[in-house]
Amino acid sequence: MKRYLITAVLALTVSMGYAQKAELSSAQKAFDAKNYQEALSAAQKAQDVISSNPAATSAQKAQAMYIKAASALELAGDDVTKVAEAVKLMADVVAFEKGKEYSARNISTKKVEVFDTQEALDEAMISGGYDKQKIVDRARTYSPQVTAKLTELSQKLYSKAIENFNSQQFAAAAKYFDATYEAQAQCSPRPDTSAYNNSAVCMIQIQDYSAAAAYYKKLIEMGYTGMETMYMAKNELSGKMQSYASKKDRDAEVKLKVASEPKDSVLPNKQPEIYTTLLQILFQESKKAEPYNFTEFFKYADMAIAKYPEIKEFPLIKGQAYYELGENAKFYEILESAAAKFPTDATIFYNMGYIQSELKNNAKAEECYRKAIAIDPKYVDAYINIAALYREANNAIIDEMSAMPFTLNKEQKARYDELKKQNDANVKKMIEVIEEGFNANPDNVNLAKNLENLYNTVGDTANEKKYAEIYEKLMAE
Repeated sequence: MKRYLITAVLALTVSMGYAQKAELSSAQKAFDAKNYQEALSAAQKAQDVISSNPAATSAQKAQAMYIKAASALELAGDDVTKVAEAVKLMADVVAFEKGKEYSARNISTKKVEVFDTQEALDEAMISGGYDKQKIVDRARTYSPQVTAKLTELSQKLYSKAIENFNSQQFAAAAKYFDATYEAQAQCSPRPDTSAYNNSAVCMIQIQDYSAAAAYYKKLIEMGYTGMETMYMAKNELSGKMQSYASKKDRDAEVKLKVASEPKDSVLPNKQPEIYTTLLQILFQESKKAEPYNFTEFFKYADMAIAKYPEIKEFPLIKGQAYYELGENAKFYEILESAAAKFPTDATIFYNMGYIQSELKNNAKAEECYRKAIAIDPKYVDAYINIAALYREANNAIIDEMSAMPFTLNKEQKARYDELKKQNDANVKKMIEVIEEGFNANPDNVNLAKNLENLYNTVGDTANEKKYAEIYEKLMAE
């Protein structure tokens, strides 16, 4: 009985081995004859047989994978989605051949069997049914062919991406940029990560901000900065500056006097810009939730602040999220920290003044606005907001005066006169601060109009007329 079972297993193995060889042979012949649809079908059948045959070798698996991938690529044509799918199949070939082959002899059948992973091999050995385990690097038979095909393909894909971008077909351009990177990742030691940045730009153009954010997150995870050294020299034949793939290539042409005037140019770091755009997108996306959900926004804001503490915009936009949540005290803490790092930044102190006014700390608000003005005397909004603080203080006075009866007794008249005195003093302060602002910004129409209205309030017709004329003149310019 035992011998009959072994015979059956051997017969099955032989049958499967014959089937996979037949399918592989058929696939290879069809591929060589450029009958790619038939080759694809046969390669898939070969893979199905191979997956069920423990005796199938890495060489047979790689052959089936390559024929399937290469056939799919030939059949894809200009369909970028199918091209991308074929590129992934090509990538699977390279990844497979970079791996190791795990095998051991089946003690019962005396046949060598192949295992997909180290864990599978270990389990087989522990079972006691196998011996003579072997671990070897897989032969890279098809990887060079994949590299050659994808090198040529990546150049075509990039050209297509630029062509679609220039014709404003941004969704298609993004797909081509994606496929370009995937192709380069298999054939180049330094694939151009900027392809994903280009895809993100495409998504911004069609206002698909969620997709753009996904690209920016990927770029951050990959550590993309866009920084690289460009090796430049003037081509002696064309007389134009051109870039070279490496310093060695450039220097060789200079040495041969084919090029001259060598120089190195370092491209700037694009990562801060990527963080900025991502945070702007996440900020708006966070506000769409009910209630607001800034969890992911805060995650990337903290990453940006930790990596680029010298960039003040990152803590400020984080503080803006706290403002949207109504947590003004937290926003102010961030502003105070930023002010300590950037003591000459007027905008930070202006925002501190604004938050203090929201917290009803008007004296502190004016102090912060004054600091902003000291740094930047032309900060128009700071002058206007100080005047607004005086106007706010005046509102209660005006309300009390308006509530008094038409005929006043002696006590009420005294109170009215006191309130009017306070009102006039506040209006005078408003005039003083707006005039201070106008002297620093004599071409600002808003300040001129404010002064016209304020002088009208106090009945100063001469100054009212003066600023009315200035306003008209500025508006006519």
